[in-house]
Amino acid sequence: MHLEVVMAAYNDPEVLTLTLEGYRRQTERNFSLCIADDGSGPEVAEVIERFRGLGLDIRHVWHEDRGFRKAQIVNRAIEGSRADYIVLTDSDCVPMRHFIADHRDWARPGHMVAGRRVDTAEGLTARIKSGELSLAGLEHPLRLLFQSLRGGLSRAEFGLHLPRWAAQLWSRKQLALLGANMGVWREDLMAVNGFDSDFEGYGAEEVDLEWRLIGWGVKQRAMRGRGGLIHIHHHQRQADAYVFHLLQHKQQAGEVVARNGIR
Repeated sequence: MHLEVVMAAYNDPEVLTLTLEGYRRQTERNFSLCIADDGSGPEVAEVIERFRGLGLDIRHVWHEDRGFRKAQIVNRAIEGSRADYIVLTDSDCVPMRHFIADHRDWARPGHMVAGRRVDTAEGLTARIKSGELSLAGLEHPLRLLFQSLRGGLSRAEFGLHLPRWAAQLWSRKQLALLGANMGVWREDLMAVNGFDSDFEGYGAEEVDLEWRLIGWGVKQRAMRGRGGLIHIHHHQRQADAYVFHLLQHKQQAGEVVARNGIR
């Protein structure tokens, strides 16, 4: 199974560097990356070129910056992929070292996988960026717990790498898809025509994709205790109000296949 990580990115070469270092640490090396770039400047392209030189198999798909158009650029990345299975994530989410291996293990025909992430606080993020704190070291369960108790991060439990039987037991209850950590078969994404590119404001494009995949017959599969990410803190932008009205309108219309998608 050819697995490709499609990573949405925009104008943060410093954090992208941390994330790509995470992919260099993977225990499973059989994967490719695609940076779906929503209009970044040349600094991001320079980071990508440097990591290509370090051995990562990376495609870079870019379009002009004309506002938040994540759905459109990720669709271009999906369309150009030759992978069987696609893991969707963001460039500010650093994978723990078993991330690829866990997604490969969790993939099942007819299913999409919903993973989760640990969220770092502003203070801890500053220490990570300065090099004072190692992201690789932060994966240790005791360090996760320690930083959680100190308020340095939240959702530490999603950074644990449990024995497979324990992770499967914990994953029995469903999770909603999180755009930063989800696995979907490419043929299922193509069947529903990918993301709906009508969603140009921030928010709702992932919720829309999830309900259309369910409408197509794809089942949900949670992944807890495996496949963790460390989300690097940034100031959250507010979702654009109109996109949720658009989502409601589209759900009422019941169109599972996006009219304005990949094709």
